[in-house]
Amino acid sequence: MLTIVGLGPGPGYATEAALRAIREADCVFYEDYTGPLDLETLRRAAAKEPVRLTRRDLEDESGQAVFDCLREGKKAVLVTAGDPALATSHHALVALAAARGYKVRVIPGVSIICAAFSVSCLSIYKLGGVATVTYPRGGIYSLRPYELTEHNLQRGMHTLLLLDVKEDGTFMPLRDAAEVLLTLEDRERRGVFTPDRQAVAVQRLGWGGSLLYTTLGRLREIEAEGPAVLIIPAKLSPVERECLEAVAGT
Repeated sequence: MLTIVGLGPGPGYATEAALRAIREADCVFYEDYTGPLDLETLRRAAAKEPVRLTRRDLEDESGQAVFDCLREGKKAVLVTAGDPALATSHHALVALAAARGYKVRVIPGVSIICAAFSVSCLSIYKLGGVATVTYPRGGIYSLRPYELTEHNLQRGMHTLLLLDVKEDGTFMPLRDAAEVLLTLEDRERRGVFTPDRQAVAVQRLGWGGSLLYTTLGRLREIEAEGPAVLIIPAKLSPVERECLEAVAGT
């Protein structure tokens, strides 16, 4: 059996179901390219040293190490940060294992998507979609964040923006994300990502990070490193505004 396990966004978020699956596994694999993983908790739960798999191992080589374990009739576990299957990163592995006749189960974890809305007091019923802010590739900027946010603002919906991962495996800092969004505004000039556009930044959630309610112009000056997400809110309800201002820094 293959079990895909989510450990949540940081220390203290692992569920008992997740820890039990890790304890009972014959082979424990993990990846840390989709988010920072709580390795200390993972190592305490695993019977033997977990094996790190890279994006190349899981995507280019189709998780060969995982299937080597499964072919021996053993229980294999792949551990990820956050929720393991809310995004599409590991859907191909799940589908391939099922196609090869292996039983597959997914143990959900606390997702950064749900957690970001929870800690910021914003209504997830108003989430209009998710996009990723990426560095320009070959000088070309992706317009997906701009177009989705524009569409959502017109409908009164919030937009969640995930941030890119650099070539060296580190995460795009907030200042770089703000710079990309402001550059998109300079090019498109439709009033979506202006310097005074309100933004909610959830930074290093689960790792002693912070929650900021500020503007894109101010975010460009922030020196904080580490994984983060941005929410571009539409018009806030009175309850959302009161709660957000109570819990967030500026």
